[in-house]
Amino acid sequence: MKSNNILIAHPSSKNELSVIKAFFSALKINFEETNELVYNQKFVSKIKKAQKSKNRTEIDPNNVWESLGLH
Repeated sequence: MKSNNILIAHPSSKNELSVIKAFFSALKINFEETNELVYNQKFVSKIKKAQKSKNRTEIDPNNVWESLGLH
């Protein structure tokens, strides 16, 4: 039986990572390893929508106060 559940582990050391890998391998659980950050798709959609919007304010990090009209 295949499950659609996804487990995301955040090991704090290489030792913890190797133990998790060994545990999954011993139980014959398939796993994937990635260094990519995975964002919630709802969040990504909101950001993309905001990027296309004309009703937004862009702030220059080198001149925040002037970007906001507060100089």
